[in-house]
Amino acid sequence: MKVTAIAFLVALLLCPTFSAQTESGTVCVIPNSEKPPTRISPGGAYNATTLLLKIDKRPAIHWPHRKISKIEGLDLKERHLVVLLSDGKQIQSFWFRFAEFKGADHLCISFDGYGGVNLQEANPPYCKCR
Repeated sequence: MKVTAIAFLVALLLCPTFSAQTESGTVCVIPNSEKPPTRISPGGAYNATTLLLKIDKRPAIHWPHRKISKIEGLDLKERHLVVLLSDGKQIQSFWFRFAEFKGADHLCISFDGYGGVNLQEANPPYCKCR
């Protein structure tokens, strides 16, 4: 009886379905202005209407201008490549790991024409990602 109970508890703790630990993360994309930038970004000039965000080998998405977009299902243990494109050209790229953010499984990414890309933990009021 004790062996069965112990085996059940071990299975329960190891099974991801019952575990509280999240296996995948989310990056929320904060809207930026659809107006052309007035300053040059660190990645160079860009066109706000053609600005695209690509993570890993996923399809590129248009950078939102009104509502937060979510990119879900990103592996918490893997390194991810973020690429920004404008007018079909790469303007900026970088790698990140969720582990760099104190165990966070929700991150927010923003972009402006002057400061470039900002990736940080999803914390209200700046980013209501959940």
